[in-house]
Amino acid sequence: MRVGLVGYFGAGAYSDDLIEHVTKQLFLDVNPDITFDSTILRRGPAGSDPDYLNSFDLLVHCGGSLLGKCTHFPVRNIAMWADKVETPLAVFGVGYRYEPDKEPLTPAMKERIRLLFDKSEVISVRGKYTVKHLEENSIDTSRIDHLGDPVMACTPKLKRSSRYLMGNVRHMPTEEIQHNSTEQVQRYMAECYDWLIDRHSQPLVLVSFRHNIASDNDVTGAQNVKEHMDHSDNVTIATPPSYLEALNLMEDASFYYGQRLHPTIYAATQGIPFVGVEYQFDKMLDWTSTVGTNNTVHTASATLTDFTDAYRRVGSNMRHLKAVLPRRATEIRDIAKRIVELV
Repeated sequence: MRVGLVGYFGAGAYSDDLIEHVTKQLFLDVNPDITFDSTILRRGPAGSDPDYLNSFDLLVHCGGSLLGKCTHFPVRNIAMWADKVETPLAVFGVGYRYEPDKEPLTPAMKERIRLLFDKSEVISVRGKYTVKHLEENSIDTSRIDHLGDPVMACTPKLKRSSRYLMGNVRHMPTEEIQHNSTEQVQRYMAECYDWLIDRHSQPLVLVSFRHNIASDNDVTGAQNVKEHMDHSDNVTIATPPSYLEALNLMEDASFYYGQRLHPTIYAATQGIPFVGVEYQFDKMLDWTSTVGTNNTVHTASATLTDFTDAYRRVGSNMRHLKAVLPRRATEIRDIAKRIVELV
């Protein structure tokens, strides 16, 4: 059985690589004889060739925020060429990319998303905000079977230690951040990291979840935040060469505070206390609202008081997630089984 995974995989974005890994494992648990091709979007226009797309036994649209306009990389949206697909098609844990400062979806783009949903035999999207934004664009969401991010199905590992604090800073141009400038957000995060170091008396590791990507650079974000910190001498910037090594670093973290969504979800599955930062696209809110937690802060407010309030809610939120995540993981495995059994 040959399955095509349509996602932003293999380009150095560790969050997407994590989704790819989890998706493959979930499908292999159902059918160990599956072979995968996850290079579809990296092929550019060649990836939309009808003969190539329809050579698969199954196509699965997965891997991050791939609904919406995706103005910076439209070829990565399978809705652009869903009309060419005749092979069975499913949508698995995909989010809506909310870009409030960009042009709204065109009628043609809305129609292609509708076609994608019409052709998909199983539809799972990331969360409530994805549903909200689709409905705001007059797209029927009644056929959505499930809400949830596949990374919630990660198996908890045995915690090794709690040696340091961990964080992540996504460096983005001011025009791509809602409500505040890049410098304002980075100064705010620096203040929060200083507060955590004072509170925990532990060093901080700022981890890059990108590799060899010139733009959207986590290292630049980490360097800028470190420069604004009073405790900069207690900060290390880590650049692991793979997503697995980035996740391994998390196993020794006592606390995680960062912007990237999927490392935050992974922290939750491993029982690592966290506060997530919503800065753009409604990604973090899409997930946290769906699992019923509120230990997030938003760059719309960006004050230390907002962060410390979220920090004080962490204990109750982690207890809630401990009760909720096993059930959500089972739901995700059930959806994966339904998808594989389409063939």
